[in-house]
Amino acid sequence: MDVWLFLASLLLTVATTRAHRRRSRWTVPPWTYRRSVLASVGLAVPVWCWSHWSGGVPSRASLATVAGAFLGGLVTTTSTVGLAEENAPPSPGVRQKVLAYHAGLRYPAEPRLKRVLDVTLALLGLAVTAPLWIVVALLIWFEEPGPILFIKNSVGRGGVTFRQLKFRSMRYDAERLTGPIASPACDPRTLRCGRWLRRWHVDELPELVNVLNGSMSIVGPRPLRTVLVQRYLEEIPGFAERHVVRPGIACIAQIEKYHIAPAERLRKDKVYIRRMSVGMDVRMLGRAVVTTVRGERES
Repeated sequence: MDVWLFLASLLLTVATTRAHRRRSRWTVPPWTYRRSVLASVGLAVPVWCWSHWSGGVPSRASLATVAGAFLGGLVTTTSTVGLAEENAPPSPGVRQKVLAYHAGLRYPAEPRLKRVLDVTLALLGLAVTAPLWIVVALLIWFEEPGPILFIKNSVGRGGVTFRQLKFRSMRYDAERLTGPIASPACDPRTLRCGRWLRRWHVDELPELVNVLNGSMSIVGPRPLRTVLVQRYLEEIPGFAERHVVRPGIACIAQIEKYHIAPAERLRKDKVYIRRMSVGMDVRMLGRAVVTTVRGERES
């Protein structure tokens, strides 16, 4: 019964949205997606109630109804705009310019057991936070039906551009008018749930996947977008030196300040690179937890 309710609510959501799309001939507005999901749940719940009271269908079948309706809405938006938004990917020319600044740099050896710590914590983090991913996806999609994830093209070790995964915390196509810019404090383009995601760094949970594939570490210099790094490399001498190690989810600059100037970021990242060790990573993770809980960023 669970499977039938799941499939029925999923197909009902998809059919409702597509019917409205054919009728309007224009892009379906966000409220139509939400209404299709709610209508699907509203029609499937009476079936579940009748089956529950007459045939002893377990209560978990109601969750299958909601999950199917939401997945149906996700399918309809994904078919239009995709599951992840990749905004302003850098051109091959920009990537080559960034790589050129990293020629001849000295790359220090990674401390022993650092990679073991990264993989262990990433696997543990994914296992513990798996239910939270579903809640976050629901919050993002219902506030603005569209992509759940955001792909941030960032500079990693050696100046190589990699695809950094995040939960989408800003409105879809937020940089259409501004172009690639660093998000300022109290950015009006941020979703309401996005403010909560950023406050508790929940938007960074998908970066655990980057840690597993080796493009990031749990602790290290915070990765920045390639299109912005190109400008910093031209303006700040030695800025490429922060890319001699894997970028990290947590870093000194992030722990101490939410918004920080590139030159100051470079200085703090070089401190970490000089002192890099597994013990320091553990201490910095402890500080990151404390500052996140307290909401403190100035230090």
